[in-house]
Amino acid sequence: MHKILPLNIISSSESTLTQIVEALAGTGIHEKKGGKFYFNFYLNSRAGETPIEALDLGVRAYNSLKRAGFSTIGDLAGAIAEGTEISKIRNCGAKSCREIMEKLFLYQYNALPQEKREGYVKEVILLNARKNT
Repeated sequence: MHKILPLNIISSSESTLTQIVEALAGTGIHEKKGGKFYFNFYLNSRAGETPIEALDLGVRAYNSLKRAGFSTIGDLAGAIAEGTEISKIRNCGAKSCREIMEKLFLYQYNALPQEKREGYVKEVILLNARKNT
């Protein structure tokens, strides 16, 4: 299953996501506060059944998701793709939203075979160029 998920960029400084994009694509992400960053999430059965604990979230972000009823990455990715705004979840502020979305991106990136990672990042950059123009 192929889903496009938005990643809200609150600040791009010292971000692991930013470092990956800059290192692999030779370009930076210069988003204004509150801008959106989109990425494709390829949901397979393994990822869909993986508990959200695999995202290694901070306590506040993790507790917010658990309280809202999300127990797997598939549940979370599906809800976001269907339009659920995680910022509306109780105790899930801007920092927690950013952390959740960044960890989803990194989970997807790390799940890919090494030879497909650079292509994935370039795909993400092209997607954002289209969405943000």
